[in-house]
Amino acid sequence: MYIKLALRNLRRSARDYGIYFLTVAVTVALMESFLALACARDVLSLSENMGILTTGIVGVSVLVALLSSCVIAYGVGFMLGQRKQEFALYQLMGMELRTVQRMFFWENGLLGLAAFGLGALLGTGLAGVLAQGVWWIFQTPHQYQVVASPKALGMTFLLFLLMYGVGALRAGRVLRRQSIQGLLTSRRANEVPGRWRPGRWFLLVAPALTGMALGLLLLRKALDMQTNGAWAYLAGGGGLLLGGVYALYRGLPGLLLAAARRRPKVKYSRGRLFYLGQMGARVATAGRVLAVTGILLTLALTALFVGLALGSGYRANMEAYYPYDAGVAVDAPLTKQSAQPLLAAVDRQCPVEDSVTYFLYETPYGTEAMALSDYNHLRRILDLEEAELGPGEYLVHCDTWNFWEEIQQSLAQAPMLSLAGQRLTPGTPSLRTEPMEQYQMAGERGYALVVPDQVAQSLPEKGWRVVMDLQGGGTAALREEIRTFLHSAQWRPQLLPGRTMPEKVTMGVSVQAWGVANSLTGFTTLSFCGLYLSLVILLLSCTILVFHQLSALDRNQRQYAILRQLGVDRQTRSRWMAWELGTFFLLPFLLPAGVTGLLSAAAQRLMGPAVLQPGVFLLCGAAAL
Repeated sequence: MYIKLALRNLRRSARDYGIYFLTVAVTVALMESFLALACARDVLSLSENMGILTTGIVGVSVLVALLSSCVIAYGVGFMLGQRKQEFALYQLMGMELRTVQRMFFWENGLLGLAAFGLGALLGTGLAGVLAQGVWWIFQTPHQYQVVASPKALGMTFLLFLLMYGVGALRAGRVLRRQSIQGLLTSRRANEVPGRWRPGRWFLLVAPALTGMALGLLLLRKALDMQTNGAWAYLAGGGGLLLGGVYALYRGLPGLLLAAARRRPKVKYSRGRLFYLGQMGARVATAGRVLAVTGILLTLALTALFVGLALGSGYRANMEAYYPYDAGVAVDAPLTKQSAQPLLAAVDRQCPVEDSVTYFLYETPYGTEAMALSDYNHLRRILDLEEAELGPGEYLVHCDTWNFWEEIQQSLAQAPMLSLAGQRLTPGTPSLRTEPMEQYQMAGERGYALVVPDQVAQSLPEKGWRVVMDLQGGGTAALREEIRTFLHSAQWRPQLLPGRTMPEKVTMGVSVQAWGVANSLTGFTTLSFCGLYLSLVILLLSCTILVFHQLSALDRNQRQYAILRQLGVDRQTRSRWMAWELGTFFLLPFLLPAGVTGLLSAAAQRLMGPAVLQPGVFLLCGAAAL
């Protein structure tokens, strides 16, 4: 009996349930498609660290489920609001409250199962499109195929139950707490706007704008930091920014009404009285809807911008992070002859066209030094022009952008160095910035001194390095093969005469093919997680706005019908309708768009020099908007 009654009610309320059904179906489709992508074996086999894509998408899916549960609860509240009088009549006719709850549960359950089925079907097809995007990023030919994953379907169903469970709890609580009289009359009363005075505008706007400005300053500080403390600044800045957006939008409708009452010329001109009456009838919910959608749109645009910007930065700089085909770094004073067995082992796997074995030398200035001949050999491998130094000259090589200003100031203020009993002055140019992997292969601190060979040979050796230029660039599997060889009995390195092995020896292996594959993994993870989160948040924002308009649809139809009977022409009615819709569908976008524009401009100014692609952050901001 409950199923028949539920089906009949669904047919009668098809207009109201339509948006609810589409929201659930599209949310499930997005969940299923991204989770299926994260579980696809052929995608996970593209690189060694592709598992981070799975971790990221599963984490975002849990967040999506929590956000969607709030919107589904809002949708359930909307459906209850539309049918409160119907439920009150059921109770007046003798139906128990438990029976009404059970009937509403069956309606939502049937609708949810249908939406889940449609969403799962659409998501399975969409997963193939997403997989095509991943294969395109890795520049691997691949034909479209349906990506079906029972594991992804199971996770989607569990998250779906979480979303629907919150909605069911809300429905039961609303029906239990309201009396029959409350159910009958709750839709008739206008909302009370409160006693706002225009003079109090400063009390709301000033803290909100101050919080937003302080939030942007904290975010800028976080971008400058290189320690874990940056996360605290990011959290604080983001919280202040969202709080400012919420505060501005929350009180905006009431403040507009209060300001209009004090200005009769504004209130009674060009149909604004009708518009203000429409807003005043639901001023409280209008403020909440504007505030919530403003925050959601800010989160959506920020997530999309961050995903695109970080992903594009990874992609633009990935070859700069791994400039050499293969390299080995051992922080021990080994002989140069120790590299011969290693080079022979690599040559058997991939022909070695050129190689250089060199030392990093210790200096009293807190950084390493390199011999000019070794430095120029590295530049030849990278197809760069060789550097020249005159007698008694040196230069600084730094490929780490956040040190450039500090180094230039030091070169200007105290340019003279004393090494191995010789005084050195900066050459021309004194600073070079080409990518040379300066946290391992060409230094350990992001920069290094380059000195004449006779000066370098008088300094104590600190680190042993080997760089190889391979035919065809090598493969990603070569990294693990080199690591295995270095830890095997086949490699027995020799120490320099009179030197001892340090207690702790750090060893690193760099292979460009492996590094590029894992950089593409980072690009894929950041971009797809940002896209996933932003799409869902945009969907939820639009759903809230549509629900808010549908809740007043019957009342608005009556109001505009009265205007038509009073002789107001169609063009004027359309203009007034555009004002009302623009308030809810355009106004929430303005602040988030401004925040995204400021973030993209700040990121371009602060981090633009670190990315090889010019204007990448501005392009990502424009793409997000």
